[in-house]
Amino acid sequence: MSTVRTPRPLSSPSLLRPQEHLLARLSRYWRDGGPWGWLNAMAVSVSLLLMMGLVGLLLAGSLGHFWPSRLVEIALVPPTTDTINASVQTTEAGVGVGTTSIDAAPVDKGQHLLGELMREEVRHVQMATGASRPQQWWLLQTSSEQSAAASWRWLPKDMLNTLIFPEQALALELRDGRVLYGMAESLSDPTTGELVTTGPADETGSGKPLVDDATPLFSRLAHLEGQRRNLAALRSDSKQLSEQLSDLMQQGTASLNSGEVSPALAEKIETARQALIQREQHLMTLRDALTAGQLSLAGRGGYDGQVALDDIKRVWQPNALGFGGRLSLTLSRFADFVSGTSNDGGEGAWPAIFGTVLMVVLMSVIVMPFGVMAALYLHEVAHQGRLTQLTRIALRNLAGVPSIVYGVFGLGFFVYGVGAGIDRLFYADQLPTPTFGTGGILWASLTLALLTLPVVIVATEEGLARVPQRLREGALALGATRLETLRRVIVPAASPALMTGLILAVARAAGEVAPLMLVGVVKLAPELPVDDSFPWLHLDRKFMHLGHQVYDLAFQSSDAFSNRPLVYATALVLVAVILCLNLSAIRLRHLLAQRYKGATE
Repeated sequence: MSTVRTPRPLSSPSLLRPQEHLLARLSRYWRDGGPWGWLNAMAVSVSLLLMMGLVGLLLAGSLGHFWPSRLVEIALVPPTTDTINASVQTTEAGVGVGTTSIDAAPVDKGQHLLGELMREEVRHVQMATGASRPQQWWLLQTSSEQSAAASWRWLPKDMLNTLIFPEQALALELRDGRVLYGMAESLSDPTTGELVTTGPADETGSGKPLVDDATPLFSRLAHLEGQRRNLAALRSDSKQLSEQLSDLMQQGTASLNSGEVSPALAEKIETARQALIQREQHLMTLRDALTAGQLSLAGRGGYDGQVALDDIKRVWQPNALGFGGRLSLTLSRFADFVSGTSNDGGEGAWPAIFGTVLMVVLMSVIVMPFGVMAALYLHEVAHQGRLTQLTRIALRNLAGVPSIVYGVFGLGFFVYGVGAGIDRLFYADQLPTPTFGTGGILWASLTLALLTLPVVIVATEEGLARVPQRLREGALALGATRLETLRRVIVPAASPALMTGLILAVARAAGEVAPLMLVGVVKLAPELPVDDSFPWLHLDRKFMHLGHQVYDLAFQSSDAFSNRPLVYATALVLVAVILCLNLSAIRLRHLLAQRYKGATE
């Protein structure tokens, strides 16, 4: 007789882990590092949010400068007695320079202003009766007629009669950095240069006046841009022809000294001379055509006068642009900012970008060999005694020395010591004008290499400590010398740590400004440290730096309020440059780690 065995239910208490007491569970949770994992994850999340917030802040701050704002035409009414006598109790910080107060510019009846409304603010003003009341004020940016600094005007709401946004209003960005707002009235004749006033519109819609249809203006500017490119190409050809003629003249002089100039050589010289004369005449014609054009602006509160077309960098109609047009114009203006220079008074960050990247590359080339050799000596060669430990402690303390101290040391040792000695030895004929005895990109790179040297040494030593001892012993057992073991086994295995040290050094060097102000960085450098003249890399030249440009725009400019978006934009470019440099080093470290994977396991 068979018996049926009843299966034991899965929920039987004997198959489950006995319930753990709450205190035991908490103890195990803390022992396994549970809360620390959560804290680390929270710290990483906060860091990422802060980084994203910083980038977002820089983007939003710089967008206000490159994004085309709408132009407003304001009809003003004379201020009331209370408004004129009102004393502003709340002052605006940072807009003092260039601000035109209402008392300094009396308003006539029917006066109009054209510009961009930048911000509004509620101020408490004191009336003639002694009472105070809140009043709304508007900040209007009008044409900067005298200099690149913007022209600001605070206007109380009581003075604003009507506000309209005319689609025909033009915004002109000039090559000297000025910005003009106005209505187009006429264009000059392209051949004679005389102003031609456009007539009224006819019934068919053609022949509209320039103030209603600015298409002829845009066509003329596009044509001038093409002529400008032709002029640059002709200048390059003219330079080559001049060099060819100079070579032929030297050959003719040598032939004349030895006897007689051959007819073929004389014909070549004459042909080259005539070609150069024709090219110069063509150049003069193009230059005259570029300088002959004039644009006349007038009326409705904007700029009233003539502007040379050759001085106009860009023209747009903000009120007629859609979202796509605004985005395209914003990207175009930002690209010009990144690739432009500031030598002509305009804005541009390219010399500062080039100087920052070149200085970081030179610093990396200098600091890496010294840092690696010092770490190898301390970890692989030196006796691990008290003196070595004291040396390590000193290196870690050097990493915490303020950067300005390194700048003072670089100024005294490199510039006034080594640089002045080089001038006395090799450039004595140019003294007292210093060549290397003044700040330059070489001394700046050496100073920053000295500043980042402890970081590289410490990171490299950490990497060397992770190389297993069995690799050293195995290489020596196979007959390799100690130098071969270092060069072919230990250094390649520790190369990812070397790249980590380089990343840390680049991150610190690219953001340092204080020591550079003493050893070579300037506000405006007329030439880049690299050009086509021998020896191509001019280590004695001063250079521009993005960090210093941020400081200069924020604290040294006469119009800090209008330069505020440029401060954000320059800081954004600096962050992007540091990110690109670090990503390059991280990519190289990843490749090295993949190549020597398993060596340190």
